[in-house]
Amino acid sequence: MKIWYSVLNCGDGSAYPIFCESEKLAEIHQKYQFEGWGESCVGYLEVESDSPIAVKGIQTVEEEIEETKEEMDYDNGHELKEKLKILEELLKEKEENGRGTI
Repeated sequence: MKIWYSVLNCGDGSAYPIFCESEKLAEIHQKYQFEGWGESCVGYLEVESDSPIAVKGIQTVEEEIEETKEEMDYDNGHELKEKLKILEELLKEKEENGRGTI
């Protein structure tokens, strides 16, 4: 099992990972963060187990859509509209897969 992450640049010298449900979501998060990096900071942790693994706190595409819509209340710029469109396409792909993940 791969747990994808995007490292968030907080702009004040600090950074922290946002764990995402897929590589695609981590890449979107990375591309559209407010203050990005000079290179991609997407990666994953690979976990192996003989029993089921439950991980809490993983960002879903649905949550990212809601957060983007909230951001648009303050900034309705072209970049956020573009991000929302890509996220909605990703959600459609997720729903078509029927697996609950992308």
